[in-house]
Amino acid sequence: MTDVERRREIADVNYKEVHDIIFPADVRTTDSISAKLTSRGDETQSFNVRVWKLSPLGIEIVLPTGLELEKGHPVDLKLQIARQNTEFEGLVVDVISTNTIGTIAGIRLSGKKNSRFEKENRRKSTRWQCGTQFYPVATCANPVEFNDFIYLRLKDVSANGFRAITSLRNKFLVPGMQLSLQVSFPMTGYCNIDGKISRADLTAEDGKDYLELGVQFENLSGNNRETIGQYLIQFGEATSLEQIRQEGFYPKSLVAGLDYTYVKTEAEFLDTLKLRHSANIEAGKIPEDFKPSEMSDIYDARSRIVNWQYQGKCVGTVRTTFSEKDEKLELEQFVDLPSELPRRDLIAEIGRAATHPDYRKSDLFSNLLQRVALLSLQANRTFVVMSTTEELLPLYAKIGMINSSLTYTHPLYPTKTQFVLYADIYKLLAGENVGFIAWNLVWKDVVMHLIESGTCKPEEILSSKTKIYKYLSPLAAIPRYFMRSPRKAQNRRKAK
Repeated sequence: MTDVERRREIADVNYKEVHDIIFPADVRTTDSISAKLTSRGDETQSFNVRVWKLSPLGIEIVLPTGLELEKGHPVDLKLQIARQNTEFEGLVVDVISTNTIGTIAGIRLSGKKNSRFEKENRRKSTRWQCGTQFYPVATCANPVEFNDFIYLRLKDVSANGFRAITSLRNKFLVPGMQLSLQVSFPMTGYCNIDGKISRADLTAEDGKDYLELGVQFENLSGNNRETIGQYLIQFGEATSLEQIRQEGFYPKSLVAGLDYTYVKTEAEFLDTLKLRHSANIEAGKIPEDFKPSEMSDIYDARSRIVNWQYQGKCVGTVRTTFSEKDEKLELEQFVDLPSELPRRDLIAEIGRAATHPDYRKSDLFSNLLQRVALLSLQANRTFVVMSTTEELLPLYAKIGMINSSLTYTHPLYPTKTQFVLYADIYKLLAGENVGFIAWNLVWKDVVMHLIESGTCKPEEILSSKTKIYKYLSPLAAIPRYFMRSPRKAQNRRKAK
């Protein structure tokens, strides 16, 4: 019998029920693919069977002497592909006898059922859709074919794994198979991730059929969690930074996923007042019966207000006031300005800074300071002045702000003493009164921006001190890591 006649003889196997629309791959005797079959409910006998054809949805096997199967018969299969072993539950959907090959059984595959505990964990995990214009892609070597690579496009991501689609040409991707993936997250970075296929199915997109895979993460590293978290904060659909952190992903930079804008419309200004109100209520600085409208004053009308937004929600805000020579600063309602300060038209007054509680322990606050410094320098204001409460004095001292020892009580915060702080911006950037960690976390990016944009020459802004600070910048990454990654003890308390 010729090869053509042999293929025609076995063409009556019902591919639709076994492989659906996928045309299965032929398995040669020289391929490193084998299977062991056990009848469901009877594990006393197992049979080594030859794999005839294979797809992600089904398998065709040559039945050995002594093994008889009928349609509808449930079986268990142990499939070995290259060096990987997977287990399946299967249902015989077709049995065909041939004159030359023997009896061919077509079996529809399904992965081994997971335990109830694993299912509950999977349901609790949040799943985020990937940005439609910025899909992550993954590649890996085909475990069977020589010099062949598999390409996957990730559709959504969760703490446990991801859903991806790939071409129907990839016949050997079956549930239980482990993949060593290199995943590219757009605008974020690359990850080397070990994954395990948990399910395989068919899907359609834009009128074209694809193989859809569910892939579980295996031993996801901390660096990988940072990269995935960064992608999610920039292109995912998470409602907050806290939601991403609760799933074990810690973005390197929150600000990269935020939009900042100068307040121009009434709606934007109302968002500003709401954030000021909620942040001050949460900090206990204002009475509970205060309204958002009471968080405004006449200085808002002559100030530049910057808002940071995430998913359309205002999460950060700060006000910078540029007074003229004959216009008093807000602080001058309560105290005389320190004699060290220059004319009013060289001063930027900072006030009404607020951040949403869910977005703290990130780089949002440092970016707020950076924007204020750049905005002030662009307006030819080289000095900044502000006031703060006692609990924040150590923080502002670390970044180089000088305590003037002047204090007052603001009518908006009657229970909190305000301390007047000031600084020369260029001295901050030169590292005066600033430690190397704070300089690298807050001021280094401002310095490099001024140099790269041509605003300042390196010798004008980089002192011998900050050159050393810049050299020590890798050490500053350590506190940055702990700042954005809540401790395990804190996570345990939240879980309770």
